[in-house]
Amino acid sequence: MKLLREERKTPVLKPPSFGCLSTIPSINITRGCAFQCVYCYARGFTSAPPKGKVYYYHNLPDLVERELERRSKRGRLPVWVTFSTSSDPFQPFDETLSIAYRVMETLLKRGIGISFLTKGHIPNEFIHLFSRHRSKVRARIGLTSLDERYRDLFEPFSALPLKRMENMAKLKEVGIDVALRMDPLIPGVTDRVEVVEGLLGEVSRIGIGEVSASYLVMRPYLTGQLWRELPKAVAGRILKAYQGQPYQRVITSARTRLLPRDLREEGYRRVKGICLALGMRCHICGCKNPDLPWEFCNPWALGDGERQLRLL
Repeated sequence: MKLLREERKTPVLKPPSFGCLSTIPSINITRGCAFQCVYCYARGFTSAPPKGKVYYYHNLPDLVERELERRSKRGRLPVWVTFSTSSDPFQPFDETLSIAYRVMETLLKRGIGISFLTKGHIPNEFIHLFSRHRSKVRARIGLTSLDERYRDLFEPFSALPLKRMENMAKLKEVGIDVALRMDPLIPGVTDRVEVVEGLLGEVSRIGIGEVSASYLVMRPYLTGQLWRELPKAVAGRILKAYQGQPYQRVITSARTRLLPRDLREEGYRRVKGICLALGMRCHICGCKNPDLPWEFCNPWALGDGERQLRLL
């Protein structure tokens, strides 16, 4: 993986234009992501770099400082900022980790809350930083299977499942609001009873009580990506489950296929039932399931979200 330096020239603290994140500024430390998850539809964006390259915004800390100064003078500081919608804040590069630390520290020192979703390893210096601002940090750890073979196949450069479990344990130990994000559930792969029970059983043992979940959503670019990067038998089984489903608008894409509704409902009932038996709460991602009763799975309290909307 080649890491390349890039100057960011556009405003940083902008909310994305979709779903429950539409009122929360989002920061991407990089353009592109080193983890190269085979199911990642962000790899198909027109702004995504070629495979094997990641660009990092070396001037990001200075940009954030200047934007916060301008917003502060107008009394319009954000309540929350999230990391990241199309990359991961904890990619294993010294340069990107240093930038992530400086930006997160800047926000937290101003009393601005941060949230993040990661499949990476969180270094101890971040844990110490978060422990000093525990009421302002919401952590979501992405994990759908404890099987390293799954990780090697679907998330080849992400942190090992054991490291992600350690993330959750360390964050929980210092009092951080941390939850498990089971996304994407892949039909016939990570939604099997034994896989879900094994993962949730281990997560519950370290005291995590919050879970959010969603099935894989299929876009045209992703179809080709699965064929190229997975064994043909595995890709074929996954794609067959979506065959014949109509295209519909999901988040910002009007050309998305969802797993058939009855299969999703059955899978979600299974996950929720296991969570209930373990004393855990489970929320289904409303943005990725527009044909199901809406469930709110983002990390912020509704009151904070409403206040954020007034400030934008």
